[in-house]
Amino acid sequence: MRPSLISLKGIRVPITKEYQIVTSYEIPSLSSISYTDLPNNGFGNKNYSIKKTKFNHWPVYIKIQNTKITTEIKRIKGDINQFKQDLLRFNPNLKITINKTAGYANVKGDVVDEIKAYFNEKIPTDI
Repeated sequence: MRPSLISLKGIRVPITKEYQIVTSYEIPSLSSISYTDLPNNGFGNKNYSIKKTKFNHWPVYIKIQNTKITTEIKRIKGDINQFKQDLLRFNPNLKITINKTAGYANVKGDVVDEIKAYFNEKIPTDI
């Protein structure tokens, strides 16, 4: 049944006799805001994230070119140098090259399973 004006006339909203005065919110000036007050102010500075694919998999792939085998890690956002240092702390024998502009890293050899296991332990997921 659709509401009509006749059915809505019977509804009474109680009004309290004590009214509260509500002050309007004042937007602060930009000169009074520091960058430390902003949310996510540290992202990109010794901080990175790796987003999973839509099928809930880590974006770690094996890449074969002729006889050269590398592991490619995509979707790296933030400080890629910090990501490289963390991977080297995990396994110091890795040979890692990074591309800051595109946001990916290449690791020499087939280490897909090792890196996925490391991600499952160390990187929190948003999904």
